[in-house]
Amino acid sequence: MSRLACVVGIAICTFGYSRCSFVSNPGGIPADPGMPGSNGVFVTTLTLHDSSGTETTNFVMGEPIRFDLEGLNRDAQPRTLQFSDAQIYEFYIFDAGTRQIRWRWAADKDFPQVLTQLNFMANSSKLYSVGWDGVLSDGTQLPAGSYLARGIFVADGYTGDPLAANELASDLVTFTVR
Repeated sequence: MSRLACVVGIAICTFGYSRCSFVSNPGGIPADPGMPGSNGVFVTTLTLHDSSGTETTNFVMGEPIRFDLEGLNRDAQPRTLQFSDAQIYEFYIFDAGTRQIRWRWAADKDFPQVLTQLNFMANSSKLYSVGWDGVLSDGTQLPAGSYLARGIFVADGYTGDPLAANELASDLVTFTVR
């Protein structure tokens, strides 16, 4: 039992705050071929939340940001995403108007090298949440300014370019830090 507690503790420390939830038939929403980035079948959405849990795109410098990444299978058929390792998602912060990556969630994380699958039932979604304290890889705080955020399911079929349009990637979300 103590080994299990140790493994769980290591996983929490390694991966940080995250959670997943599953929603079956979210509102019975049928596929919409006109939805941006979705190809009508799979939709990836990113929302940002402040320290109180309110959805926002305006943050105070040093305030934690919660990223909610939702994958929605709008098809009447189940869908399976395949991953080359245990990493399911990635989050990026870019300087607005550039390709300059300011922060990448998985930059300091190691993932077990095991093939992983994520199954989406028909007309259902999965939500993953990750908290970030705004500290960059060099130990400094993200300064005041305008930024872009993107969440991505890093499954097979994702191109590897964090700015390329892909149904596995959310639209870019503009946010400001003041």
